Amino acid sequence: MKPTLLILAAGRGSRFGGAKQVSQMGPSGETIMEYSMYDALRSGFGKIVLVINKEVEEDIKDLIATTKLRSDVVEYVYQDLYLEHIKPEVQKERLKPWGTGHAILAAENVIDTPFAMINADDFYGSEAFKTMADFLSNVAANDASKYSMVGYDLVNTLSDNGTVSRGISVSNAAGNLATITETHGIFEEDGVIYCEDANGNKTKVSEGLASMNYWGFNPNIFEELHSQFVDFLESTPDLTKEEFLIPTVIDKMINGNKITLSVLHSDAKWFGVTYKEDKPIVMNKLQEFVDAKKYDSPLWG
Repeated sequence: MKPTLLILAAGRGSRFGGAKQVSQMGPSGETIMEYSMYDALRSGFGKIVLVINKEVEEDIKDLIATTKLRSDVVEYVYQDLYLEHIKPEVQKERLKPWGTGHAILAAENVIDTPFAMINADDFYGSEAFKTMADFLSNVAANDASKYSMVGYDLVNTLSDNGTVSRGISVSNAAGNLATITETHGIFEEDGVIYCEDANGNKTKVSEGLASMNYWGFNPNIFEELHSQFVDFLESTPDLTKEEFLIPTVIDKMINGNKITLSVLHSDAKWFGVTYKEDKPIVMNKLQEFVDAKKYDSPLWG
């Protein structure tokens, strides 16, 4: 059975100024999400599940209709599910989604294969999808304790518009994730990558790959997510702000010896949109790919 691709597409794009997942970026009006779907299906994924919310539902379904994909290839779930764990008075005060861990839970009833998770507004590169599909089909499918993430060369994830924050992963001798550190203020200067703290002190970054929220799981993660979400709700001091994030879930599973997580290296160029100023840069890069005959335009023919 082919692996599944889970796309987190319920974001509201407050910093971007709108729903990034349906913003036209490609030469013929394609979204970044469409390139991910296209690359995934060519690389061995068999099904796509989109996590959406009611605010973007109509736009996303209209978009998917233009791809001409069969109805059995794409399925939709809603992040506003699984609120039964949450007290009504807490949910009433909550002004934003509950985070990536909660978003994945929404797909529990429609995924029964090894699966990958990505963001809708990030471009990961076709090579990364091929690497992940191979791992899920040949490793994870035979061992439920085998998880993975795609790690990018840090230089391939930097922004032209200023400093960035990245989860920097370091592997052990077996190629499994040993540590992942959220690092802020990362930039390149004269061919060297640094991170800068709040006081302006800079430190050279010489080790590790960047994690860009591209993970590979087995379906047993859903049981773990339920358990950890309950713990999160009971132990978090301010439930109006904190998010239930997948890196924290994974870290607890690794430390509990429940899984090993392989770091799959990709030398592809990652890019994404956070601010409006990022959009023309992304559009230019996608045009370059089309000019180089890497993608057709229109993408779906």
